[in-house]
Amino acid sequence: MMKYFAIIIILLFGLTLSSTAQMRVGYMDPQVVLDNLPEKEAIERQLNRFLDGREAEFEERSIEFQNMLARFQQEAPNLSEEETRRRQQELQVKDQELEEFQMRVQRELEQRQAELLGPILQEMNTIIESLAMEMNLDYVLNEATSEGEMILLFISDDGKERLDLTDKVISRMLN
Repeated sequence: MMKYFAIIIILLFGLTLSSTAQMRVGYMDPQVVLDNLPEKEAIERQLNRFLDGREAEFEERSIEFQNMLARFQQEAPNLSEEETRRRQQELQVKDQELEEFQMRVQRELEQRQAELLGPILQEMNTIIESLAMEMNLDYVLNEATSEGEMILLFISDDGKERLDLTDKVISRMLN
């Protein structure tokens, strides 16, 4: 939602700067660019290998927790109150460790993804900036938000031909 407000503010600011000057806006879809890069498959394979290793480790920890829980449930009727509390605390600690492991893996995955995509995104930004200057554009908008919500609700066929930078960015990135 903040992206919409930022875009509206930018557009309104641009319109108020000069009502007689024509504002030129281009747009593109970075996801389409990424999907067309040969590096994408290699990056996905690296991320999947990382996840596969972590999933195996998580599965092992999860089975250990489930076994502890099953033993506790089976033995609980015969345990003293003190032993019951101690075992419940052990289970809580194991459960917390599982949650922390999942969060750590998620952070590591995001970090690896940023490391792998960082140079590609930097190159994409450089190309977008270059194209914007060549085409004398004032703004280049992302066609959709990161959640897939469309920012551009309508663009004429002529505008699509002239102002969509997606194919031009792909072309330059592949060269």
